[in-house]
Order: sequence, then structure tokens, then C-alpha cells
Amino acid sequence: MDRELLSLEEQTRTASPGYETQFLNRAGNLCVEAGMPQRALSYFGRAIDAYLESGRFSAAEVLCRKVLRIAPEAVRARCTLAWLAIGKGIRTETEEEVSDYVRAAQRAGKEGLAARQLLMMAEAAPRIELRERLAEHLLELGADEDADRVLGTVFAERNGLRPPPMQDEGKLWAKLLRAALMGPQELRNQPAPAAEEDEPEGETGYIPALKEGEGGGKE
Repeated sequence: MDRELLSLEEQTRTASPGYETQFLNRAGNLCVEAGMPQRALSYFGRAIDAYLESGRFSAAEVLCRKVLRIAPEAVRARCTLAWLAIGKGIRTETEEEVSDYVRAAQRAGKEGLAARQLLMMAEAAPRIELRERLAEHLLELGADEDADRVLGTVFAERNGLRPPPMQDEGKLWAKLLRAALMGPQELRNQPAPAAEEDEPEGETGYIPALKEGEGGGKE
């Protein structure tokens, strides 16, 4: 099997952008069949990155769900699905995916990095109700100051003290992609978004794909 994996790695390196996913998926499947789920997750995580980078968000979602069937506690896959749900704008799905991500992060002891992801989600989310829910989750994670910042923005918008964020689908998906591909160290180094006076755009970027590590990495 090692020889076949090496061959697939070589084909991945020489494939045109966007075509490497077929070889990464094949390698992941081989590892699953051989009883090596952790090694499989590494290949699937790279495939998710490639799907996201090429704008194939539906394929990334399908593969994230496959990852969760192999490793139900995979925090990064949950995070990526939450970001993709925000991008799609389906209310019930978004709230469910975000809640699942928060619970998985709590079980894994990754509350700090999850709080950074949720703060970026709040900066990107167009719906005020979703931002309120994200603030509630921030409180659950012990990120009281971040929750206060989000709720302060919501209060200002509800009371006409600042305009609501511009709804630009292209910018939203660009932010989603940046967050999805952000590694754990980059996520840790993210400065807290400052309150903006005019048009708040936020600092997002996840999906998450599955980079190694917490809140922004492959499981």
C-alpha cells in the first residue's frame, strides 16, 4: 500500500490545480480500507483545502461529512461546515452547524480557538439574529468580552446608531474561504476586530478545511 500511496502523492504534486483532489481522495480511501483513519483524515483534509481553494464548496461539504463519519469529533470539519452554512444563508442549517461546532470544540478543549472563529463568523454574518446567537455561544465559551463586542454592534444597529453591514455575497465567500484555510497559529495571531465607524467588514477567512491543530486545522 505504501508504494501506491507514494504514487498517488506524486500524481497529486503534478496534477493541475483542482485535479489533485481525485488522488487525495483515493489515498484517503486506501487508508480507511487499511484501518488507518488518522492517516486518511490527513489526505481528506488536503482534499477539502483543494476543494475550497477552487471554489467547489459543495464538494468540500460532502467530504467534511465523510470525515465526520470516520471521526465524529473532528472539530475542524464541524467548523468548516459552520462556515459553509453561513455562506449558504440557510438559517436553521447555520444555527445547527454552529451549535455542533461549539459542542465539539468544548469536548475537545478548544474553546479559545473556537471563540476566535465565532468572532470572525459574527463579523461576516449578514443576519443580525445569527450574530446574536453567535454572541450567546461566545458566552458559553467564556469569551465574555468578545460577546459584549458583538452584542454592542447589534445594539447599535438595532437602534440606528450604525448602518447594518453591506451584504456582498462575493465578499462573504472570500471571508469564508480565508477562515476555512486558516491554520491554528495564524488563527491565534489574529487581532481582535476593531469596531468600525462606517462599513464593518470583519476579519474572516474555514474553513475551515482540516489543517492540523485546533480551531483552524485538520484533525
